[in-house]
Amino acid sequence: MPIYQLPPLKDAANFELMICDLFNEIYTKPTYKLFGKNGHQQKGIDIFSNDSKVVVQCKLKDLNRSKSQLKREFLADIEDTIDKLIAGKPKISFDTVFIVTTLSEDPDFDEHCEALRKEKGLPSTVICWGWETIQEKLGLTNKTLQKHYPNYIHKQMTNEELVKSRIKMKTSLERDFGLWLNFSADHRTRASSMILHSIDDKDYPVHVYNSFDEPQWFRVEIDAIYHSGIGFITGIDTIYWLENQSWTKENVTGSIAVKVAVTEIVAFEDIISYTLKGDDKFACPHFYSRFDHKGRPFIETFYKKLAKQPFDLPLIFDKSNQNLKLD
Repeated sequence: MPIYQLPPLKDAANFELMICDLFNEIYTKPTYKLFGKNGHQQKGIDIFSNDSKVVVQCKLKDLNRSKSQLKREFLADIEDTIDKLIAGKPKISFDTVFIVTTLSEDPDFDEHCEALRKEKGLPSTVICWGWETIQEKLGLTNKTLQKHYPNYIHKQMTNEELVKSRIKMKTSLERDFGLWLNFSADHRTRASSMILHSIDDKDYPVHVYNSFDEPQWFRVEIDAIYHSGIGFITGIDTIYWLENQSWTKENVTGSIAVKVAVTEIVAFEDIISYTLKGDDKFACPHFYSRFDHKGRPFIETFYKKLAKQPFDLPLIFDKSNQNLKLD
């Protein structure tokens, strides 16, 4: 099943129910159940399975808050969960503790779990799941995904449907964006700046970051049509050209520094719609796309040499001429 960019649930009770359903579907024995409810003394446990000897603590977070504050808060949550499990002496037998959160993965969380487990003498294994892991596990389910994300179940296109979809979008883009695509950036009569939106974003024009810590909308510059999609310039960078006719991001002695445009491709099939006139916030074309690639809309990134750079260097710097030993 494809991995979708799923927005975290916003209700703590629904989050706990989804995690319970998830554990029941991905593990062989569906013996997981909710442990009491708010108001009950839960002893650091939201979900448990006597059969599997597993307990789960769920921590839903408001991602609109400061990232540093959320991180400090969750590190404290981990310690609080372990303290409650030790002090509460639950009669449930367990040898594994899962602490799951809507926050993005962070290796500090995993190290904190293990350090506290050893420090406080908890004999059970403590495992932390961030939102990336939860999404990955949801992608392995059927019932749980359909129940909690009914609008994110996309019909898997056949090869024939996929080809037709790509050609239809490519033809549409070539027709509607000819004033940009048929001219180089220096010879266009219209500004190249455009806005790229996630179809899941409900907060525009406020900037909200998704579970991958990526913005849900941002400004880009239209570049060109490529075989797999439409290219946008997302920034300016420097790469280094080596004597062996390869490039690297490292400033190696004897290399030539080359200013490049960071060019990224949105697949034709990921573009849901677009508008040429924009809105009252940004009067320029707006694209609406799936952000299904680690929280971003792009399937490929490469670099294009800017004007006035050394003439005898390649125009495109991508994996075909990258020095992978250095990068």
